[in-house]
Amino acid sequence: MELSDVLESTPVFLPRKTRYVVGCDLGQSSDPTAICVLEHQQGVHDFNNEFERHTGLGEKPQVPAERIHCRHLERLPLGMSYPRVVQHLKDLMARPPLNGDGQIKPADLVVDDSGVGRPVSDLLVDAGLKPIRITITAGNEITAISNTKFNVAKTVLISTVDALLHTGELRFAASLGDAEAMRDELKDFRRKLSDAGRATYAARTGAHDDLVLSVAIACWWISRPPAGQSFATTWVRLG
Repeated sequence: MELSDVLESTPVFLPRKTRYVVGCDLGQSSDPTAICVLEHQQGVHDFNNEFERHTGLGEKPQVPAERIHCRHLERLPLGMSYPRVVQHLKDLMARPPLNGDGQIKPADLVVDDSGVGRPVSDLLVDAGLKPIRITITAGNEITAISNTKFNVAKTVLISTVDALLHTGELRFAASLGDAEAMRDELKDFRRKLSDAGRATYAARTGAHDDLVLSVAIACWWISRPPAGQSFATTWVRLG
């Protein structure tokens, strides 16, 4: 190793805490069910060079940072029965590291509870899973029904993915299954500004958005404010 490499001070991301979130957009007759697995790493950016980091002589302060890596992406066969979808998710959640190992807690399962999603979410509960249930709505608001049920505007979900991609916090490996389909879906989304300056997002007519939505609901769950802090958009607790 050259001395210049040792003294180089390119910021390095140092992970400190890891968790996993599984996102599922439940399909209907013309849309497949889409599933993603996101690894969320919380850590710091260290701006000291390698020599300073290894010797503890660094004086530059570390800055909190996060990374979200998409580790798994898939579309289930079109027309797969909902009981089989539930079993597929149960099997997936039972695999390491999603099932937890004492150091990493079991993954959160976040599902689209809109339309047909509601009875399927009930099946997930009956199967022993504890899904976070997201009903996708119009407008720009977020409503908390309970600790596990939320109404979230589609604009909020897609803008969350858009922002994480823009900052580089959300990353996809090129080797992922369905990565190309995900890329196509992202290209099909169009961002428009209203006269009031609000951004809206919509897929082109006839285009699929199942993969994007599976990632979006998982990203939103990861990015939501900690308990006790309000959302930038409307936050209402009912009951």
